[in-house]
Amino acid sequence: MKVILKQNIEKVGQVGDVVEVSDGFGRNFLLPRGKAMSYTKGNFKQVEYLKKSELEKKDKELSEAKNLAEKLNNISLEIKVKAGKEGKLFGSITSKDITEIILNKYKIELDKKKIDLKESLKKLGIHNISINLYKDVVSQIKVNLISDSPSEQEQQIEDTKKE
Repeated sequence: MKVILKQNIEKVGQVGDVVEVSDGFGRNFLLPRGKAMSYTKGNFKQVEYLKKSELEKKDKELSEAKNLAEKLNNISLEIKVKAGKEGKLFGSITSKDITEIILNKYKIELDKKKIDLKESLKKLGIHNISINLYKDVVSQIKVNLISDSPSEQEQQIEDTKKE
């Protein structure tokens, strides 16, 4: 029995492949569960059209991600936070906080899951953060955490001079 796969199936094939399977496997498993459709010339043309439109969609997403990466590479955020001695924050800055600041300041909407923070930011100073926009499209932004109290700012300036 010839079928056209609608999903990737291990040891059988990828989406859009025309494969020969046993009658029982095709009728009892693949077709009823919507994992494949029977092979006809009409169905094959439909799958070819879907593949073409999917490829065009991926190309468009890739170009949009590259444009967004160029915009984000120029961004440097300066965030005033409350901090104690030795530059430790009261609380932390998370990927959600960073996405909200970028949205408010630059009108760029990002998914917080795309920001590559191993753990939330808990110290004053400059942090380089990666943003994974698309497969193989990564952008870098700088986040500078500064203290909102004047005495802490002076201490931070002195600490950066020592380094």
